[in-house]
Amino acid sequence: MRDPRLSEALPELLHEGVLEPEQAERIRRHYGLDGARSGSAMLLVLSIIGSVLVGLGIILIVAHNWDDLPRAARTALAFVPVLLGLSLVAVSLFRNAENVAWREGSALLLASGIMASVALISQIYHIHGELQGYLLFCSVLILPLLYLPGSIVVTLGFLAMVLWQGVSVRTEHWGGDAFPWAMLGLLAASVPAYLTHARSHGQSIGFWWHSLFMAIGTGVGANLFYSDWELAHVTVLLAMGSAYTLVPWLFPDPKLHTWPWALVGGATVLIILFGFSFRPVWEELLRADQQGFKKDVLPLSLLAVAVLTVFVLAHRRRTLFERWPYPEGLGLFLICLGVSLASPAWAAILVNLSLLAVGVVTIRLGITTRSLKRMNLGLAVVSLTILMRFFDTDLSFVLRGLVFIAVGLGFLYMNLRMLREQKRDGQAG
Repeated sequence: MRDPRLSEALPELLHEGVLEPEQAERIRRHYGLDGARSGSAMLLVLSIIGSVLVGLGIILIVAHNWDDLPRAARTALAFVPVLLGLSLVAVSLFRNAENVAWREGSALLLASGIMASVALISQIYHIHGELQGYLLFCSVLILPLLYLPGSIVVTLGFLAMVLWQGVSVRTEHWGGDAFPWAMLGLLAASVPAYLTHARSHGQSIGFWWHSLFMAIGTGVGANLFYSDWELAHVTVLLAMGSAYTLVPWLFPDPKLHTWPWALVGGATVLIILFGFSFRPVWEELLRADQQGFKKDVLPLSLLAVAVLTVFVLAHRRRTLFERWPYPEGLGLFLICLGVSLASPAWAAILVNLSLLAVGVVTIRLGITTRSLKRMNLGLAVVSLTILMRFFDTDLSFVLRGLVFIAVGLGFLYMNLRMLREQKRDGQAG
């Protein structure tokens, strides 16, 4: 509950002596109210926009007469954005340490200034290079801003830039021996910043986005060290997605916004299972010579050990099918994998049954927890499993139309029933 009226009433109650400062602080913590954050949300957005506009204005003014300036003057001007950003970061640290808008705006201006200065120096002195090198160099220079002043906006930009660099390196040399080792090191260097942010602002929307970017960056980065893509690689990817859904149990505080890991992991598990619900997918992957497994045994083994570690740690706090069934989906897929060695057709049938089981369990969990989103997710899984069979079966249009009608009516019935139960629970409370 985050009622804005409560935020407005607390200062008045403090002023009138109804509440003590310690009591007001406990109320803020209990209801997730942060006076500095809630009061400066608009200021934060405006500071970011203002920083971008200031940087663009400086670039436009200098660019108008850029060619007429001597090289020394251009070199000096190239460092102006960096000096301006450093000055504002210093002011934010020593005078406005608690002001989120100052911290985010000044850090963003400094990061943008660093990237602009690197590009300008390269242009002035005709330093040739590739995009990957530019992204890597700028990422290394921006890395300290993740810790001082600790800007979440810069952190998100840093993670996006690191991922861009790693994907560019791997896709340009796919099939060769060029791996994005630098990306791996930079991602590892950002982990302490993630843990620090979890301790200080783990319930903020900023940490939600931080978790999402870390989940995507780690997942994509871990799969850039393969030389091939075969059944073993897909299996490890599904195992990794299952491990992602267990991340919320690795942190003792249930209020932390770590569920983006489960969002990414659950989506990965479902996409792979939906793909393997078609028999030709099994046949195609089983026909491969599986030489990629021999070449990629080291990264596959390391990922398998990491997944196993997450399962062991999480299951100390989690019971089977708690909150969602996606970790158990890995076991179902391994059973289907064993069956596929004898019959790909039966493996596809078992995957479809597994998807139906996952959907039904999700619906049940949504109903018991009164979660409309979770129930609709389960309904979507069951419905898509049924509807995707239209692509590999020869059914009449009449029958397909009846199935669509039945699925739609099922959605409407379950949602109306859930809404009635939620309304009844609210009236009873």
